[in-house]
Amino acid sequence: MSKDYNKAVRSLKRLLADDTHLSAEDIRKELTGEGVDVEAFLARFGTTMRKGYQFQLKKLAEQEQKDSKATAQNMFGDLASKTWAELQDLFEQVRKGVFGDKFKTAALARCRNQIGDKVSEAELRSWLEDISAAGDK
Repeated sequence: MSKDYNKAVRSLKRLLADDTHLSAEDIRKELTGEGVDVEAFLARFGTTMRKGYQFQLKKLAEQEQKDSKATAQNMFGDLASKTWAELQDLFEQVRKGVFGDKFKTAALARCRNQIGDKVSEAELRSWLEDISAAGDK
C-alpha cells in the first residue's frame, strides 16, 4: 500500500484528464496497479468533505444563534428598524404600564432625569434597550 498521496493525486488527475472510455472499475484497477490504495484514498477524501461540510454547518448555526439571541434579547423587537413615531408610541405604552409594572418602573427609573420633551431618536432607542434589559432581570 502506497502512502504517497501526492502520487495518488497525480495519477488520479492524469486518469481524469481522459476517462470517458474507462468505467469506475477500470479506474480503480489502474490506480491500484500503480500502488494507490483507492479505498483508503476515497475514505480520507470522504472524511475531509464531511468535516468541511460539518464545519460550515456549525459556523452557520452559530451565526444564526447569535442573530437570534440579539433579536430575542430585546422584547420590543428590532428597534433599529422602527420609525420615530413607532418608538414614541412604544415608549408611551411602556410608560402607561401596557407591558407590566416591571417595565413601567424601569422606564420611570431610566428616564427620571429627562428634561422636557427634547429626546433624540437615538436616545429613545437607547432608553427602550435599557428598559428591555432591566425588565429581563
